[in-house]
Amino acid sequence: MLVAVLRPLSRLLTIALMLVCCQLALAQDEASDATVLFEKGNRAMRSGDAATAADDFRQFLRLHPGSAEGYFNLGLALQSAGELSPALTALHKAASLQPGMRGVRLFTGIVEYKLNRLGEAHAELDHATRLEPKNSAAWMWLGIVELAQNQAESAATALDKAATLDSKNLDILYHRGRAHLLVSKQSYAAMFKLSPDSWRVHEVLGQADAEAFRADDAIAEFGLAIRAAPREPGLNEELGDACWTAGKLPEADEAYAQEIKNDPSNAVAHYKLGSLRVTRDDAAGGVPLLERALTLDPSIVDAHYYLGKGYAGLGKEDLAIQHFREATNPQGSEELRIMSWYQLAIICRNLHRSQEATEALAAFRKMKTERDRRQASKFEEQGRRRDQLPKQENIPAAGDLP
Repeated sequence: MLVAVLRPLSRLLTIALMLVCCQLALAQDEASDATVLFEKGNRAMRSGDAATAADDFRQFLRLHPGSAEGYFNLGLALQSAGELSPALTALHKAASLQPGMRGVRLFTGIVEYKLNRLGEAHAELDHATRLEPKNSAAWMWLGIVELAQNQAESAATALDKAATLDSKNLDILYHRGRAHLLVSKQSYAAMFKLSPDSWRVHEVLGQADAEAFRADDAIAEFGLAIRAAPREPGLNEELGDACWTAGKLPEADEAYAQEIKNDPSNAVAHYKLGSLRVTRDDAAGGVPLLERALTLDPSIVDAHYYLGKGYAGLGKEDLAIQHFREATNPQGSEELRIMSWYQLAIICRNLHRSQEATEALAAFRKMKTERDRRQASKFEEQGRRRDQLPKQENIPAAGDLP
């Protein structure tokens, strides 16, 4: 009797086990299918087919409706396909399933921004920067949203942070420049409103004219600024730069000389005036100024080149050679380093120091050839930095000495 009872029970257990095995097999098949769909969606995203990727992720989510990753990827795909409202729904679902998930707040903020919901975008991106403080994209998009909200100063702060994290990102640098330009414009507008006749206003206008290569306009504005604040350090130096650019060299000389009277410790003004006088064949007037510039600031390496020319003009060849050699320092500007080797070759040849002349000429030719090769393949910026203004030398051809 017991055996008769056990036999049906055994059959029931066998059937139950078979059902469990079938369910496990089905679950494994579903898991396998889900994995295939997820990877298929990722491949479609990488190939730029966002619509197909969205379909794949939807099918994946039918099998795994509780997957935060699935909703996140669906949101990214829909956003790429331009379906912004559905993308936002998917991203919100991902955030609800896994609140601390990396990237969800960032992309939610981007979609909110594209939907022109700036307040919501700002909140999401601000949250993203707190969750991932080293994510340069989060800081960049926060800055972009703040620019759209006319919050230039806050945007500049966010974009400065982004640039610190990723200093070679062109998008970050572009938006950062926009932010700082807006801050500058706002500051200048406030200046003009507070005091339109202030010397500061005329200085700013002069700087803008100088940067736009309107030298005569710059001269006029700097003149007005100096009239209002005749002893303000820096103004006469800026006037001198504008006069030099315009080819008004006597006026530049006068402006630099006045700058030195106002600020005797201005090493750059000494350098500019000394260089200007040497290039105008006034070595006796230029050399003491250049020596003073190097005493005040030994890092002005280019001053050695003009000292070399000045001492050569005074007939002091040994001092000229000494300073030309100093000017070949790699810290100096390339043009003047090349010209220093050229001048050394000339002086040494005239002194019958053949070996030194040959070595200097070889160095000149090598540097000139390398420079010409670079210039032939790449356009070089022509703007001059403030401390480079005195460069007036034309590098000769790499042939024999005259």
